[in-house]
Amino acid sequence: MKTEFLTKCYPNLEADLIQEIEECSILKTFEANQYVVKQGQFIKYLPIIQSGCVKVFCNEDEISFLLYYIESGESCIYSFAHIDNNDHANFSAMTEMDSDLLLLPIDKVGLWMKKYPSLNSIILNNYKKHYNDLLDTTKQIICHDLEERLINYLETKAKLLQTNLISISHQEIANDLGTSREVISRLMKKTSLKNIVKQEGRKIKIL
Repeated sequence: MKTEFLTKCYPNLEADLIQEIEECSILKTFEANQYVVKQGQFIKYLPIIQSGCVKVFCNEDEISFLLYYIESGESCIYSFAHIDNNDHANFSAMTEMDSDLLLLPIDKVGLWMKKYPSLNSIILNNYKKHYNDLLDTTKQIICHDLEERLINYLETKAKLLQTNLISISHQEIANDLGTSREVISRLMKKTSLKNIVKQEGRKIKIL
């Protein structure tokens, strides 16, 4: 069953809702670094992560910056905003690794929210979590210097990928942190001298 993991994550979901999701949803595998939705597209589905991880980010004036990550059992709060409207997406979502996503038709989600109280509870809990993620991102930008943000970013990435050896370029890091590759390269040298990280070829090791 496509919805088996949902019943494990959210045992309070109504049986009728599970049945409707089973009938209407799509379980799709995305390869690493594949767009789930791209900024400017119309939102057709509300994604729920079955396995893997998705990063949500935004592009503004040719600057890209990371908003938050979505993990197993979670969904994207930015997609919620499109349940009752047809606006283009003002964000992008891309897989961090090979990931399985349960795609719920956005028009059906709007109906289910009115019909099944348990779905509203899930959406509210997701909203609270990612709202706190956004607050944390904002605090880091305001209260922490870029070196601290870089270290936090790499540690978070290592935790999500469950490895201390990350395959990522300086340009990718710069994109997520909204800065330039040259700045990240300088900071990587600085943190390497402090024995916080180590560059191993095209990979970064968290020490």
